[in-house]
Amino acid sequence: MLQNRTTAEYAPIKHHWFYGVESEEKSVWKGFSMLDSKALENAFNSPDLNEHTLVQTDGGRYDVNIMNRTRDAVYWKENTSSVRRCCWFYKGNTDARYIPYTEHIAEKLEEEYRHGMTTGEWHRRLILPNDEMVVMHGPSVMVHFLQTSVDAFSSSPQTAMRPRVVRRGVVESELDEPEPQNVDHLLLLCHGVGSTCDMRFRSVEAVVEDFRTISFQLVKSHYKSSYDSGLVGRVEVLPISWHFSLHSQESGIDRRLNNVTLESIPKMRNFFNDTIIDVLFYTSPMFFQNIIDTVCSEMNRIYSLFKARNPNFKGGVSVGGHSLGSVILYDLLSHQIPEVSVSCPKTYVKGSTASEPCIIYPKLNFHPDACYALGSPLAIFECIRGVEMLGQEFCLPTCKNFFNIFHPYDPIAYRMEPMINMALKDVKPFLIPHHKGRKRMHLELKDTMARVGADIKQKLVESIKSTWDSMWKTPPPTNDQLEQVVEEEMEKEALKEESKHDMDQEKEVRNYIITQEMLGRLNDGRRVDFVLQEAPYEMINEYLSAVTSHVCYWESEDTMLLILREVYDALHIQPDSSVPQHSMTVQRTRNIVSTHLHSAEEGYSRLYNLGPKE
Repeated sequence: MLQNRTTAEYAPIKHHWFYGVESEEKSVWKGFSMLDSKALENAFNSPDLNEHTLVQTDGGRYDVNIMNRTRDAVYWKENTSSVRRCCWFYKGNTDARYIPYTEHIAEKLEEEYRHGMTTGEWHRRLILPNDEMVVMHGPSVMVHFLQTSVDAFSSSPQTAMRPRVVRRGVVESELDEPEPQNVDHLLLLCHGVGSTCDMRFRSVEAVVEDFRTISFQLVKSHYKSSYDSGLVGRVEVLPISWHFSLHSQESGIDRRLNNVTLESIPKMRNFFNDTIIDVLFYTSPMFFQNIIDTVCSEMNRIYSLFKARNPNFKGGVSVGGHSLGSVILYDLLSHQIPEVSVSCPKTYVKGSTASEPCIIYPKLNFHPDACYALGSPLAIFECIRGVEMLGQEFCLPTCKNFFNIFHPYDPIAYRMEPMINMALKDVKPFLIPHHKGRKRMHLELKDTMARVGADIKQKLVESIKSTWDSMWKTPPPTNDQLEQVVEEEMEKEALKEESKHDMDQEKEVRNYIITQEMLGRLNDGRRVDFVLQEAPYEMINEYLSAVTSHVCYWESEDTMLLILREVYDALHIQPDSSVPQHSMTVQRTRNIVSTHLHSAEEGYSRLYNLGPKE
């Protein structure tokens, strides 16, 4: 069959564009989306192609120079990455993904493939520039043989490494889904202390990339009908960085810090100089001015650049800050000049002065729709400044909405509502719903017991029988009688849990209605404090969870969904009524099982009373 192939059976290869990503261990090649690759291929084949031809990719966050084969970030500084026009790939020895050959080698492989398809002549050896070899046994069986090593004490070659699998063309299912071109909203996120933002020591650009990805996934799942119909596009999330400007060589801060830093425990001292000390800098009038100017300048620059690259954008803009970043945004927004005079009074502690350092607050070129504070120490900053109460008349002059979002175990986060109205001190913060939704308690219990109920009932029945034999010298009730009693007890506990859940929901609604009258102007009378739900494993050790809780927001689907709901509610777009449900956690199941086992004592009592009489 291979020898009888004709020229008509050969189909030219379709090229796909890839870019290199540098990691700590090696370079990784990732494919552009089908939409971006098509745009790059069209530009490559255009008669107007020149050395200045640029193509926007990745939602407009990167520009690719076709002639130079380079990819550069637009909104932030990042190392230039290489770009390839690919069609042939091999699977690495340690990596499951396929790696593209260089364009020069890919041309040779395609020529060899064409020769085999048109002549039926296969099994030829193609020697690569590095003296390695590719053998094509047929259109779908192609192998890359690596070099053999020679032992220093022997002239015979060592056993050859395992050959690589070779593949022609790209598989679309392995590529990322293209981002919608339509941007509904712009979210600017400002980092907190230090040059890294999470436990993996990633930069703000990297964690914001995760946050953006989460946003896209939630839009597709929770707004699926609107997304499929084209009514909803995406939320663009861009980072705001200020740490580098503060610690640049021009400022000389790091040099002066190094001169006075002790040599002992160097890693801990370097970490302190890079992170915690930023809080001290922000309390200094000189560095305060530097930080506030940098943040405002970056926000204006990125906003203007985004508008220039997206001329049809008509959506709103929101800002968010993590940790100290939220304090910076709050201070900046508190001193914006509105179009109409707005009074934002604060009550200071008796004996303290309300005067602030001589700071010139720069002007933002836009009015944010909302400000999101993530893991914010803002309340403690205001307390240190001598603020007794913000009061119900307090607001941000040019920003209508403010959300204080925190993890319950975050040691850096503080509440804001009691500073607006002291009566809210005893009102719990609003519990953010889980992004996968929540079933009513009895439905969750029913689903769980459908999986483990049979085992539980069997164990209870066996336990009762054993106890009966040891305490009563009469034959135990039948299995049907025992199972009936066990089911009754389990149903009782389920009804108790459901009733408790209904009461909790009613209390949440009541608290929400009450606080609408108590919160005043900030956030338009809505709740300000929003608390995330802790994961079951976090409840095991609160202190251990505190280590990671302060940086959990960058990967929090619940946080991102809260923002999405706020964005699309303003556009009168509601999420789908049905969202994916999550099954009960192992820990929760164990708790329920433990409750039922404990209630078995009551079942024993009933059986003891009924048994002898019957």
